Amino acid sequence: MINWSVLLNIAKTHLFSKFKQTLVAALGVTFGIASYITLISFMTGLNNLLDDMILNQTPHIQIYNEIEPTENQPIEVYSEYNEAINLIHSIKPKQSQSKIYNAIPLIKYLQSKEEVLDALPQAQSQIFYIAGPI
Repeated sequence: MINWSVLLNIAKTHLFSKFKQTLVAALGVTFGIASYITLISFMTGLNNLLDDMILNQTPHIQIYNEIEPTENQPIEVYSEYNEAINLIHSIKPKQSQSKIYNAIPLIKYLQSKEEVLDALPQAQSQIFYIAGPI
């Protein structure tokens, strides 16, 4: 059986016999825990801010040119293969520009709609850009 009164009396004697050391130790632990909680809260808030400002700023709709295979494959040029069954395993896409055709009229049309907040011609990439404090 544990004698709680003896244990509490020993603890009270040690705590109050060196009161200044006890106070300094208690304040040190309190300051350390408060610093830890403050820094963790700051880092969590900063991560949420960066996610909202940088990584989650993607457009709702993206318009782009789809890569399509060319309509006339090279084997179709030769007339001697017209009656044969031609199996093409790797269709080569046609050579085309990567820009969107008629982009400026398309942007003007989109901007004229009430539902569209804004339309921009842009190149998209995820980057971090730091210039001084910004």
